[in-house]
Amino acid sequence: MPKIHHAQVDEHGNIILPPELARDLGILPGDTVRVEPNGHGVHLRSPLTTLKRVYVEITNKCNLNCATCMRNVWDVKYGGMSLDTFKRILSNLENLPQKPELFFGGYGEPLSHPDCLEMVRLAKKAGHEVALISNGILLTEQVSQRLVDLRLDMLWVSLDGASPECYMDVRLGDALPLVIENLSRLRMQKYKSFGFSTWAGVPKLGIAFVAMRRNIHDLNEVIKLGMRLGAVEFSVSNVLAHNAELLAENLYLRSMNVAPSAQMSPLIHFPLMDINEQTVEALSAVLNGMNRLELFGGTLNQNRDQCPFVERGSLAVRQDGKVSPCLPLLYTHEHYLDTRKRSSKEFFVGDIHQTSLLDIWNDSEYLKLRKRLEDFDFSPCVFCNSCELANENMEDCFGNVQPTCGGCLWAQGLIRCP
Repeated sequence: MPKIHHAQVDEHGNIILPPELARDLGILPGDTVRVEPNGHGVHLRSPLTTLKRVYVEITNKCNLNCATCMRNVWDVKYGGMSLDTFKRILSNLENLPQKPELFFGGYGEPLSHPDCLEMVRLAKKAGHEVALISNGILLTEQVSQRLVDLRLDMLWVSLDGASPECYMDVRLGDALPLVIENLSRLRMQKYKSFGFSTWAGVPKLGIAFVAMRRNIHDLNEVIKLGMRLGAVEFSVSNVLAHNAELLAENLYLRSMNVAPSAQMSPLIHFPLMDINEQTVEALSAVLNGMNRLELFGGTLNQNRDQCPFVERGSLAVRQDGKVSPCLPLLYTHEHYLDTRKRSSKEFFVGDIHQTSLLDIWNDSEYLKLRKRLEDFDFSPCVFCNSCELANENMEDCFGNVQPTCGGCLWAQGLIRCP
């Protein structure tokens, strides 16, 4: 259970946060903090100046060629981050009082990098929490034991099917038995080091699932399989349609057409209840009516028009050292908004070979961009999608210039990254 904190109200009506909570949120004296109404309370956000996560793409090479991957629709130079470049990232962050999490991931397979384990070692030695996402194929006995010994905090494994047929249909490989064997062995290695409990020891295991028409029927089986393997967290994303074939696999075309004015629709409060044939049918009917729904105390669709990368206080470093505000802007790529193709052009805020990572993060123009993303004052291209400006992320009808994020499916909660 999350720890409960209690703030104090002084004689002037000012709210004083507990020092521990302020530290965890990265709030320092003089910071401006966004406070939003959230049902019967408020949502207190971390300040835009706090760097909490750094996505590090140590390679854009991969040992698979998955049907869902953006790598199918780009034309880029493949390469890997040098150990010196990674050490530069660590040295840039060494004086921060609160070390950000380092997330090894991007558009390649981190474990295919020859220096991946050494980079994990250096990051842990420097005091960072470290997460890594993998397809699980290269998780050999030696590699998994090394990750246990290094105390990797979180390992995410992409698993889009619980049967060999379903997995192979998405991942374009027949490696599911091997992945299951690797994760089973990892669980036993954790048991030997930390004891016989699902929650004991590290790395914690998370499962990332990309939902499509062809595999959504397997989601529950994937969750059951993940739990047997010791998974403690699951991340489900829709597929980002890079081509017409994936567009046909789309599970959210109707959701994309819910205009922002839907906030004027009635709010329906649902209690906890048994999930059975009758309740599923009723909930399905309510959802198809595009009403606002508070389910079990949380409002669905409340994360629309919110950049998840800004919410996490994160940035992304590409394998060549270029720095982007988010993973989707690391590379130029095409995807579909409804049936309309959109080109998302890569966008960078700096290069760590020229400027320190903290100087990039604290740059006034980058801070203005994060403020613009927090306010999300962009034209609603996901919902409107009716003019040529929606074809790219270069400008929009509100007068914004690159990056224009009104067509970002991550910001609408449709596409998710762990």
